[in-house]
Amino acid sequence: MICCLNPDCPNPQNPDGSHFCLSCGTGLVYLLRNRYRIIQPIGRGGFARTYLAEDIDKLNEKCVVKQLVRGQFYNGGGSDAQKKATELFEREAKRLQELGKHDQIPTLLAYFKENDYLYVVQELIEGQNLLQELKQQGVFDETKIRQLLNDLLPVLNTIHEQQVIHRDIKAENIIRRQHDGKLVLIDFGVSKQKTEAANTAPGTIIGSLGYAPIEQLQLGTAYPSSDLYSLGITCFHLLTNITPSQLWMKQGFSWTNNWRSQLSQPISQELALILDRLMPENHEQRYQSAQAVLLDLNVQPGLNPKVPHTIFSPEQLFQSRGRIPQQTNQSVSHISLSELLPGAVIVGTGSSFLAIVLLSFLGTTLISSGLWLIILGFLIFIQSRPLFEKSYLFLIALLTNLFIVFIFQRWQIINPLRSGINGLIVAVLLIILAGLLAFILLGTSQLMNKLMSKYF
Repeated sequence: MICCLNPDCPNPQNPDGSHFCLSCGTGLVYLLRNRYRIIQPIGRGGFARTYLAEDIDKLNEKCVVKQLVRGQFYNGGGSDAQKKATELFEREAKRLQELGKHDQIPTLLAYFKENDYLYVVQELIEGQNLLQELKQQGVFDETKIRQLLNDLLPVLNTIHEQQVIHRDIKAENIIRRQHDGKLVLIDFGVSKQKTEAANTAPGTIIGSLGYAPIEQLQLGTAYPSSDLYSLGITCFHLLTNITPSQLWMKQGFSWTNNWRSQLSQPISQELALILDRLMPENHEQRYQSAQAVLLDLNVQPGLNPKVPHTIFSPEQLFQSRGRIPQQTNQSVSHISLSELLPGAVIVGTGSSFLAIVLLSFLGTTLISSGLWLIILGFLIFIQSRPLFEKSYLFLIALLTNLFIVFIFQRWQIINPLRSGINGLIVAVLLIILAGLLAFILLGTSQLMNKLMSKYF
């Protein structure tokens, strides 16, 4: 078969012996540069078409040929679009020449112009890209994500040391090489030198929506931390099988602030913290080098291997509370005193005030208690806290208000809010006591939790 090199041809495969394409009428080229035989098209990007080819000078060794498409391919973008595409195409060839000696970056084999087209010939990496692997094998677990980071971060460290920013890291641009399983970073078409000025025309998008950071899309600037952001987004995509562009279109860049809520499987707190530092919107808050990520990934002082700290999405925590192993429950159920103390005191005092108001104006303990349960339950459970925290606060409110009802009945207090200044003083004292009781209950439960964790 002979492949037509017209990028707009709808059916480029032709039988041997043909001189013109049977589909579009374009003259057929048997050998590019009298050396490369095109076998079939294998991809089409924003400004190039990619073909599988054979190098007849190297015993028909397989290779990849990328062809820069004509100006009309840009939907009427005109000479400016063609000029930009040519610049990016030449840049990719230059980057491959500079970096292709690395084992995990394709080697540049040739760069030439023929019949008004520019061509880049590069090493063929046989294997699946990670998006194909995700579709075929399902979501990655933590072990595969750690392997990905350990395999790819040294590659990023190398290209960043060469002052090159890739600017388009995503699952499709990472191939797992078939013969050794190593990850290879491809598609340097939009990469740039750190020292190059940002000259992106308005409306031009460099990178992939959902993967590219804000400074790259809005300002055209890029740093090593920009590639690290895209790598973090890639890890999220592989962990969840949720396309980042969908979240970006709904929430903008802010979706990364709450990425953990999208998880459908547990990951360790250590990995979660690393992803937290890879994906901040502000590039200054991210890791500044691939080496720094590697240090955190592989050196974790203070980590107790006997008690893995595991985080869950809220949905999974709710669905599997009865199934989580005891050691994980211990980690999840450990509640920080400093985080819950304000909420506990507010719930204790606020619910007590509500109880006093209801008892003062309704009088009947049964009716007052029913209304109190409905109102307080609604106010607590509409909060954006984890379910176990809501339940914890509700239990504290229930205990403090049993205390209030006991005091009312024991001291035979009747309608304190209608008993003048003395009644108001009694009400205030009861509310303060309820707040103190909430504090004591929270502190006692924390002490018991620590004792049980230590001895049981």
